[in-house]
Amino acid sequence: MHKLMGALVLTAGLVAVPTAAQAAPAVKEPCWAGSWTVTRATAEVVGKKHDYFVEGGAGIKATFTREGKRVVAGYDFRGSTPLTGGATLTMDGVETFTYTFGGHGPHTHGKVALKPRTGKVGATLERSGGGGKGFSGLLRVAVGRNEDLGAIPRKGTYTCVPNTSMRIHTQGKSGRTLVTIDWELTRS
Repeated sequence: MHKLMGALVLTAGLVAVPTAAQAAPAVKEPCWAGSWTVTRATAEVVGKKHDYFVEGGAGIKATFTREGKRVVAGYDFRGSTPLTGGATLTMDGVETFTYTFGGHGPHTHGKVALKPRTGKVGATLERSGGGGKGFSGLLRVAVGRNEDLGAIPRKGTYTCVPNTSMRIHTQGKSGRTLVTIDWELTRS
């Protein structure tokens, strides 16, 4: 091959190679980010005034969006089933809350924590049965006063299978009452 022709072929090949900036992979969103649908939710509440186990929640729509170091959780309860059993928790409407999730990289497990006084849209909660007083009113008010008692995830952990499923397990105390909440979600 002629030297000039070989140099042209080599140069043409170099032009086709992407630069480092072009070849860099896109930043991967965390596994928890995006839209989900609850397939099953459970809550167990054990205490002197309250003692019940409920399940249901199918159809709750949840969207988790990163905003700086926080995560905004948008919940749409319209058309979802109530949590029933030893008590009844019926939620309706749309609400947003702020959380922290363990990491913003491509994590598939970590910690989750609700910032309870951050609700700001207007979903409602009707909680009855299970001992103690019931609650009827805005979900954000119930959460801010620790009166939701099993309605939404609080502080605990999440595990996630990319683009498939996620489980949020939270456990904590409200006074002397132990509250355990599990949500199973599928990608919407």
